[in-house]
Amino acid sequence: MRILRLAKLVKAVRPLLFLVVGVIAALQGVVWVLVLTVVSLYALGIVATRLIGHRTIMAADMEVEDEILAPFCNVPESMFTLFRVMSGAASEKEAYAIDELMKTLPGVKFAFVFFMITSSWTLLSIL
Repeated sequence: MRILRLAKLVKAVRPLLFLVVGVIAALQGVVWVLVLTVVSLYALGIVATRLIGHRTIMAADMEVEDEILAPFCNVPESMFTLFRVMSGAASEKEAYAIDELMKTLPGVKFAFVFFMITSSWTLLSIL
């Protein structure tokens, strides 16, 4: 019953009705940005798992601690690690792993710069 009173109030106050209609219209764009973000996290999670987690990018004789590769051991872990990096909430363990990875393989820096530009700057600025 209270929800019906709220609907009556929204219909009665014209500016409030315009605001509600605008928010509902904007939700479609927000959903598509979220879908695009998940798809790009998935694609880059696959790439990170294959290259880093499975040691494809490293030379055969290169010694790397498992602790460094742990955040990229499978696709869900890679996606979550990339999501935390994208949002700026990486844990100490993830930050250490990424820093050590960049020291071991300097070319990975370009991949992370590309990821930060595409995820944080581009996708989130669309919102």
